[in-house]
Amino acid sequence: MDNSISIIGEAPAGYSGVGYLIVRVFTARGAIPVAGALVTVSYSDSKMPSPYAVLTTDRSGRTPKLAMPTPPASLSLEPAEAGGVAEPYGLYNVKVAREGFYGLTDLNVRIFDGITAIQDADLVPLAEGLPRRSSGSDMIVDESGGKGGGL
Repeated sequence: MDNSISIIGEAPAGYSGVGYLIVRVFTARGAIPVAGALVTVSYSDSKMPSPYAVLTTDRSGRTPKLAMPTPPASLSLEPAEAGGVAEPYGLYNVKVAREGFYGLTDLNVRIFDGITAIQDADLVPLAEGLPRRSSGSDMIVDESGGKGGGL
């Protein structure tokens, strides 16, 4: 299965920089790549809850390199009162889903202007013969360390 990418969102106001994201999806603690996983990237800011892009992993478990809007790096050098930004990065949520596995959502993934971020997702297989429960059984990881945007 070839990987694919669909951009369906727009850049937030003030996001004139470009950072990049590659998501690598594995199982068995990184030993086995997961092909055909659906990766949905959305803004972490609750003002823009719709997805920005939807990607699919290839047979090596990787998505294509996704160009993503960020605040320009130059604004991080100015104080916020002078038009600078408090955080020199864009915050995104990355949701990974594949049949036969629990879903995984990484919250507040930081994307910096001019930098390629590699986000690893290690999926846990569902137990054989058991039906998948609601999305409440999916795993959520907050990458902000207690700081940053919300859902």
